[in-house]
Amino acid sequence: MKNIIVREYLESLKEDRELDAIFPILLEVMDFQIITTPKTTKGYQQFGKDVVAVGIDPADGIKKRFYFEIKGESDKDITNSNYFKQDGVRESILEAKDRPFRNHSHPEFNHLPIKIVFVHNGVVKEGVRETYEGFIEATFPKIGQLMPKGKGGKSSERTSKIAAPILFEYERWGIYELSLLFSEKLFNEYLLVDDISINLFKRVLLLFSTPGNNNADFRQLINRIFEQAGAYQEMSRRRKVLLSETLKLISYVVHTYAKEAGNLEPARQCLNYAVLAYWNWILANNIETDRAAVKHFNRFLLTYRSFLDDYFGKTLPVAEFKNGLWSPHGGRYEQVGYPMRSLSYLASLANYYELINFDRKNEDPSVQEQVKKLSKVIENNSGTHRPLLDVHSIPIVAAISFFIKNGAKDEAVKLLRLTWTSIIRGYQSFKRLPDASMRVKNVSQFMITQKKNIYYVDTTSHLMGILFEYLVVLDLKDDFIEVQQFLIELNITLGVFVPYDDQQLLTMPELSSDSHEISLFSHTLHYEGYHSEISYREEFPELKTAVLAKREFSYDYRTRKAGFGFLIDLAHTEFLTPFFPDRWRIKNTTPAANNKKPAKTVAKKSTKSKAKPK
Repeated sequence: MKNIIVREYLESLKEDRELDAIFPILLEVMDFQIITTPKTTKGYQQFGKDVVAVGIDPADGIKKRFYFEIKGESDKDITNSNYFKQDGVRESILEAKDRPFRNHSHPEFNHLPIKIVFVHNGVVKEGVRETYEGFIEATFPKIGQLMPKGKGGKSSERTSKIAAPILFEYERWGIYELSLLFSEKLFNEYLLVDDISINLFKRVLLLFSTPGNNNADFRQLINRIFEQAGAYQEMSRRRKVLLSETLKLISYVVHTYAKEAGNLEPARQCLNYAVLAYWNWILANNIETDRAAVKHFNRFLLTYRSFLDDYFGKTLPVAEFKNGLWSPHGGRYEQVGYPMRSLSYLASLANYYELINFDRKNEDPSVQEQVKKLSKVIENNSGTHRPLLDVHSIPIVAAISFFIKNGAKDEAVKLLRLTWTSIIRGYQSFKRLPDASMRVKNVSQFMITQKKNIYYVDTTSHLMGILFEYLVVLDLKDDFIEVQQFLIELNITLGVFVPYDDQQLLTMPELSSDSHEISLFSHTLHYEGYHSEISYREEFPELKTAVLAKREFSYDYRTRKAGFGFLIDLAHTEFLTPFFPDRWRIKNTTPAANNKKPAKTVAKKSTKSKAKPK
């Protein structure tokens, strides 16, 4: 099972950056001494020598110099077309043999026997197999073929004296050979290294598409990988690369299983957690400015981005239809399921757009296309503005904030008004308000029986507190007056969640972390903050002045400084931590500047700490 998974992963790798990047790591594990790699020879003709190394040949135990030619992507299989083409299979092998390579940094290098290894994450196709095998036999003859035989089948003294020594050997490492080597030599170091990891991985695959699965096994497996990784400063370069590759492998497997099951939603939840756990580990080790660490994280983001491209490529065209997020097979459950599904999708789409925009400018025309698509999903799915739980403030704030940030204030106002209309009508028709206890079961029971259980909490709300302050911030005086009267009649308590800063956390040893930011990226913030009450009985001018003057919370996020500010929204969405008041209590509602762009980003269509993700 493990070898099959590794094989499928290797088959997905491309020659540029991916297979080229991980193959030298395999050689290092096998105790080869690397002379050149594709990175060091980039921009120069390589003459069939993508990697040059010195090592002991596992086949005979002899020390040799190895020339590795790597092919992948469209050339991963040996076919008739790429066998004969320029820089194809035949030409690359001949250039590796005919073009001398000298190196004086290694004392023995120029005198060692040579072995050429053709590396490709594919197979030899039957249509070219005989041609290929014949070429290899003729180009790399065996010892017996080089030495003419005398009488009795033995070499004569004359022929043995003139026989040339064997200078070249040849070997092919295809997908099956690579799968075995990577499984035994590389991925065993992090993945499936003990019984616990093996069982967790089996359970992830076995229960992946099972209804009701909360992906707890996947989260435990990811946490275990980071626990085994330990502190970054104590890791070798090889282990740092391997950590990233292991996470990419698991992500690929999850994505593949989700596609085969015809349901990408579980994979979205799993990969969201993997990204946040990875970034939490980076923060805990204080390496968000380490170029190598950020490079590896960016490579993992490419895998994550590739999955999201697939996810929204399949779901967004449906979501844009009228009631596209409604399930016709949901029955009575759709009274709850439709809003729950729609609001979750709304948050995910806003997060996705923030990811692909994090190194773009606001005036990019594609951003305005995103505004249109997000607006269309909201317009065609009433579930996106029918909050049932207080925590549904997260997708609504994420969407409103996205609109404001990208100059679509009218769309932000429209969503805000639609949401208030749904809340008011829900109360007038059914005496139903969003449940602050975040229990879906409470809402379902109330909708069916029209009776609230003792755990249904609707006497206080941070959702309505946030939406009320948005009316003030966006200067919607007429709407404010109508909503204010509704709230006064309810006599409800409004509040917002304000997290403790690092100084406050230091005075609370009972809490598990002394860093607000690390806590945000590891779990739901329940006790690491307090609820601040919102007054709603004053007149509009006084309340507007008071709201804009409030500065209850601000934090200088290392994540934002590193250029990955979009991960903050993902953390709120994944762990269901309400947004903090600094998100909307701003005087300027014109488009804000995007996150600071890191020194090098690739997520486009691409003090020592041992703290670990929880």
